Amino acid sequence: MQEFRNRLLLGLLLGALLLSVGLNVYCLRQLDARPLNYELEAGLPVSVTELELAQARAALEACQQASRTTASTSSDTLVPQPVFP
Repeated sequence: MQEFRNRLLLGLLLGALLLSVGLNVYCLRQLDARPLNYELEAGLPVSVTELELAQARAALEACQQASRTTASTSSDTLVPQPVFP
């Protein structure tokens, strides 16, 4: 019983290893089959993380712009303006 269990585990391990190697080879062949278009990809962010960083920076800039305009309009209303006759 113990020997059967060990052989079964060994077979499952080898099967998973072969499946992993096969999937990696397939993915690498698909990557090699598709030529890279550097002109198209030159302006694009390299990864999703960089895209998210660019979006976060744009949102931060918009928020800062909004707070600047809010602060300037609120400071105008809070500070009394001199009235000249």
